[in-house]
Amino acid sequence: MDPKQYWVALNMVVGVGKTLFHRLVAARGSPEQVFRSSLNDLLQVEGIGRKVADEIRKFEVEKHIEREWRFIDKLGLEVLSLECPGYPPLLKAIYDPPPVLYFKGKSLDEFPVPLAVVGTRVPTIYGKLITEALCKRLAGMGICIVSGLARGIDTLAHKSALEAGGETIAVFGCGLSHIYPPENRYLRDKIVGQGAIVSEFPVTMRPDKYNFPARNRVISGLSHGTLVIEAGEKSGALITAEFALEQGREIFAVPGNINSPNSKGTNRLIKTGAILVENPDSIVQELSAAVQDFLEKKPAADNMSSESTGLSTLERQVLAVLDQEEKHIDIIIENSRLSPAEVSATLVQLELNGLIRQFEGKLFVAL
Repeated sequence: MDPKQYWVALNMVVGVGKTLFHRLVAARGSPEQVFRSSLNDLLQVEGIGRKVADEIRKFEVEKHIEREWRFIDKLGLEVLSLECPGYPPLLKAIYDPPPVLYFKGKSLDEFPVPLAVVGTRVPTIYGKLITEALCKRLAGMGICIVSGLARGIDTLAHKSALEAGGETIAVFGCGLSHIYPPENRYLRDKIVGQGAIVSEFPVTMRPDKYNFPARNRVISGLSHGTLVIEAGEKSGALITAEFALEQGREIFAVPGNINSPNSKGTNRLIKTGAILVENPDSIVQELSAAVQDFLEKKPAADNMSSESTGLSTLERQVLAVLDQEEKHIDIIIENSRLSPAEVSATLVQLELNGLIRQFEGKLFVAL
């Protein structure tokens, strides 16, 4: 068997978490030697009990690896162990890096400036707009957006990076044979084409609530920093920020309405030392000199959209009323002092030009 396959096998043993995995390899020399160890030798390793030692001893390595590799080949996945040269260096530097990574798409060491973007699963209109605007700008500058493919901010972050012609990495909280949430199947395929999907879990492992904190540590570990856009007081996004802090990475947060529950977490992060983000430069200027130098030399993505400059008098008049807080069409008519017909026609044109967005209930927001 290939030495890498022993890494995969030990990663599959029930009860062998990341900390114990590293202790076992340090004590016995390699995953292969772990499987060849006697029960007494295994019991000498700190933190291992009789139950887990028995699981290792009875684990049928060749049988499980044969089955796992059939799934790997069928799905077109690639596998990295900590010993592989292509293992992402930022992730390798954390306290408890995943012993094994499964991925599909671009090689994980090909993303020079990864940045984690996380947030609530139920964003406000403000959160949606900020996510789209920031992620498109950041991706267009050459920054790879790393997130967890969850509903809400994660999904918007991935989509925005793709729309900007940039790169994005989706970290799964399950094996790569599953899609979670299921409605993101098409998005997953798009990400493979412009970035990568990655998981530390065996291919067929189902989504489980206990997997997601581990997934969050990989999101932050892959990245130079973590940007939090809208998060409640008890949010998975805050767990990612905590991991980033432990890993010595920068934490960025977008300020929000003090009365919004979705801003409680982000505002608290800023209060306790996170970097307040007003625009992409707020992030870039906090990254290392080497990263800034790379971004300055990298050409912007070709399909980044630019704002229209040849606006009519009516378009400028309507835009002057709008901002990034949603406004009902009746308020726009009242404040612009234009007729309903003029406002309706102008709003349609502005939306076609990509300068505003309409939401349910005839609410409009400037982009």
